[in-house]
Amino acid sequence: MKNQRGFGLIVYAVAALAIVAALSAIAWAIHNAGVKSERAVWQQREAKINVETAIKIDAANKRIQEKEREIAVLLTDASEWYQAKITEKENALNTALNSLRDGTGRLFVNATCPAAGGDPATAAPAAAGGRDGSTRAELSRADSEFLLRLGAEADAVVLQLTACQAVVRADRGER
Repeated sequence: MKNQRGFGLIVYAVAALAIVAALSAIAWAIHNAGVKSERAVWQQREAKINVETAIKIDAANKRIQEKEREIAVLLTDASEWYQAKITEKENALNTALNSLRDGTGRLFVNATCPAAGGDPATAAPAAAGGRDGSTRAELSRADSEFLLRLGAEADAVVLQLTACQAVVRADRGER
């Protein structure tokens, strides 16, 4: 009977161990289910935040791209204007120079001429259209070309500055 009792204790011990193991497995499963549930909630929250952030980033990128397109249009317009004006000014200069060369164009300046003989006190009074004896004097062809080219250079500088201002305004997003 002692053997049976020992055997019964072993059976009870094994059964108790089996119950403890089963309860441990159930507890482990419940714990894992809780962790998985908590992880799923956390992952859903993170996914929602990621989606919201991606939408905000996409909207910001679209705003930036639109602004870049606007600036590109402004810069293209400024460049086209500048190129057209440069061509226009070059054509005008060439036309003026050609008219000087073929004799159809001349440049004059207003000049005050002293009286013949060099004594202004004995000079005749000024003509009705001239003040203080001023008359027109024709410039030489070389001087005329020089002045036309100098004026064209000044115009080119004005055009460059105007184009630079357009670039600065475009960079600032102004129209």
